[in-house]
Amino acid sequence: MKKLLSIFLLTILLLQGCVSSQNTPSSQTQPSLPPGSEQPAQQSPPDTIKPETPPQSSEPAQPTGEDKKGDSSAYSNDIFQDVTVAKEAADTYTVKGKARVFEATFQYVVEDGHNELTKGTVQSSVAAPEWGDFQFTVKVKKDQPNSTLTLVLFEASAKDGSRRMELPIALPEK
Repeated sequence: MKKLLSIFLLTILLLQGCVSSQNTPSSQTQPSLPPGSEQPAQQSPPDTIKPETPPQSSEPAQPTGEDKKGDSSAYSNDIFQDVTVAKEAADTYTVKGKARVFEATFQYVVEDGHNELTKGTVQSSVAAPEWGDFQFTVKVKKDQPNSTLTLVLFEASAKDGSRRMELPIALPEK
């Protein structure tokens, strides 16, 4: 009888301890997990979560529609806006537009589908989060007469130097 009474009292004390610990607020809120499941990995604070970049297409971008001047050859993505390309001479192109890039710097490369023919770095007038104006000239000659030249504007990742937010544009023939 004494054993049964002591087991009963111990059970009540344990239950009382469980109930009272649920009523006290903890300093850190954790999601409740089913028994036997592992603890979740620590999450970064919301201000350090970076949005994923959308997958990049290897095909040249299509014009986004008419810009304010009625020009239908303006190209855009999340960090480049109103980008136009004009052929000035046989192997010379003028590129104009707006960019919203870190430290107002972005890169470009001209490829023919197989090789990088030229590349460079461009400085816009203002750094992100503002839209800075840019204009530069590219001189490039085709290796193969029947190839299509593609200008690719991109921002280099500060983390690993990889291309980020590429904007491919087919250079005009005329």
